[in-house]
Amino acid sequence: MVLANCRAQFTAADFEFVARALSHKGNRVSLVELLSDPDCRDEMLDHEAVAKALLSKTGQVAVSQQLYFYVLARTALRRQGIEDRDLADYMGALLWRFSTVQHLHSPHDKLPHQFHYIVEMLEALANASAAEAFLIRVHIGNYALFLSGMFRSWIERRQQRGAPDFSFYEEVGRTSFRTAAHHRLATQLELAQIYHQLAEGFQYARLALNELAHQVWNPEAEPPFKR
Repeated sequence: MVLANCRAQFTAADFEFVARALSHKGNRVSLVELLSDPDCRDEMLDHEAVAKALLSKTGQVAVSQQLYFYVLARTALRRQGIEDRDLADYMGALLWRFSTVQHLHSPHDKLPHQFHYIVEMLEALANASAAEAFLIRVHIGNYALFLSGMFRSWIERRQQRGAPDFSFYEEVGRTSFRTAAHHRLATQLELAQIYHQLAEGFQYARLALNELAHQVWNPEAEPPFKR
């Protein structure tokens, strides 16, 4: 499942990229600082030079997906006035995990469920165990946020034909995250606070992803719904 762990998975190449990006702007930062001081690392990752370096590259960037998505999510959230780094870590992990179609449609690697529509997930809750219901609830929230955030034009086109609008995704997303936040597994996984934030600020998180999608994504793209 999605965990707020992008920063825990950065590679040596990631640190080298950050140090190089900042040195080009006249900032003095060493690899030792980035590797040994988490506070320094977080501060350096917030520098606009890092995001610009990621976005200015053509083709494949020689960094991990975790660094790429964390920095972009953090930058987009800050523009919405959201400063919590753990939330940015979670949303970066969400983008990274859902970049794989299998993960987009599955609440957990060990569950047999393959969902393509939110209504299927809601129906599955009726026969789910408590643990399965938690995983499905979280997946509904993540799925609603990802679709409404990264595929805005697709939702708007479908809305004109009578499909659910953004208010549907926001309501089901908020409700799912709020319910998940009170589950004991959320506390054990140290995700309760993040779920609470997403329940209360779902719209702002969606708007952050809308901006991010417009910046790095094909705005007319459709979700990968192929079975």
